Amino acid sequence: MEQFDILVIGAGPGGYSLAIAAAKKGLKVAVFEKEHIGGTCLNVGCIPTKYLVDKAATMEKVRALCSKEIFRDAGSFSFKKIIAGKDEVVGKLTGGISFLLKKTGCEVVSGEAVLKPDRVVECAGRTFQGKNIVIATGAETMIIPIPGHELCIDSTQALKLTSLPRSMVVMGGGVIGLELACAFAAYGTEVTIVEMLPEIMGREEKAAVRIVLRSMEALGITVKTSAKMLRVEKDGVLLKAVYKTESGEESSVCEQVLMAVGRKAHLPGIDAQALGLELDAKKCVRVDSRQRTNLEGVYAIGDAAGGLQLAHAAYAEGEKALADILDEEHTDKVPVPVCTYTIPCFARVGLTSKEAREAGYVPALGTFDYGANGMALAEGATGCVFVVADKATTRTLGVTIVGENASELIAFASLAVAEGLTAKQWEAMIVAHPSLSEAIREAALDCFRRSVHKG
Repeated sequence: MEQFDILVIGAGPGGYSLAIAAAKKGLKVAVFEKEHIGGTCLNVGCIPTKYLVDKAATMEKVRALCSKEIFRDAGSFSFKKIIAGKDEVVGKLTGGISFLLKKTGCEVVSGEAVLKPDRVVECAGRTFQGKNIVIATGAETMIIPIPGHELCIDSTQALKLTSLPRSMVVMGGGVIGLELACAFAAYGTEVTIVEMLPEIMGREEKAAVRIVLRSMEALGITVKTSAKMLRVEKDGVLLKAVYKTESGEESSVCEQVLMAVGRKAHLPGIDAQALGLELDAKKCVRVDSRQRTNLEGVYAIGDAAGGLQLAHAAYAEGEKALADILDEEHTDKVPVPVCTYTIPCFARVGLTSKEAREAGYVPALGTFDYGANGMALAEGATGCVFVVADKATTRTLGVTIVGENASELIAFASLAVAEGLTAKQWEAMIVAHPSLSEAIREAALDCFRRSVHKG
């Protein structure tokens, strides 16, 4: 039986980053991966989706310049070349992770790992024992077994399409559905979103969501809310998606139906009942604040442990687990930013104004439109920043940004929320000009009507 300090089951963002960090600390580490290094994020999730969205957003920007007669035309594009470029980026990143694992001395074992009692793992005909086990097996696509579900494609298949569908119905208005809907619509696909809930992005700042909805409408996307998908059926060479709305039964004929109703924890090779491993109500591995399971020396991180299904959340959870293994100090009170890569991008960290009220604060909401920002006007960027502060202390509670570069700007905002910057601290801050970052400071000052550039 081969002995290791840490056995990591799954080489997605949480798993591979923990393994590399542990190896750099001098620990003996083995990583098990049954499919692809990099997991869902690098191969069939975050990275390929963002590649498609980025190229789509670029075309939208060019079209806006054409409407001003700065460019004569938007030109043509090759969807096949876009897909090839996406695959090239994915290959470069996964190859880079493989290189880092090898360079730091991690042993990578290909195959499905089977977790046994006493921290034993069997894989590829070998038996391993670890002082610690980290479950990082990720999540898998949820399938709603409506009649005709086998006619649908999931996000993985959507990212592998080599020809652009002329029409698509997206079942689900969550992050995955919205991002792919925006990308395909910008490429020219006629897109209809069917969402069961009364509104999309229901937990977010309402005014910010309205900006997203207007942008989606401009892309030609039709959004059906309070709509339950009933069935998908053949309609000649096309498909017919049938759904029930408040107005009655409706249908949309299309080339593709994308089922994007979420993801659930995936625990291959892990018989929780036989191991005595506790799961929560959603069948995710139950963990404490240090990512420890109920089994001695066994941790779970990322999508397998529930929580936010985000790569950067998995990174942070891996850091917590490793700190616990090494008996090191670690803080886990830093707010986690959440980004949705629509066109334009949507990002939020901390509380919305509604959440602030529910938490017992008297919130002050400040806003600043991209239209009053010099850099945004120079770049042709549109959007708005929303900042929530506590009226009593003037401390920053949350920031929402919808607009170009929102996913980059939110890092600056995350620090402001983590530190609880006050109005006085915002006033003392010097931000580069011209820059989109100025809009965050202006919105923060607008909470207390101190913004200079807002009337």
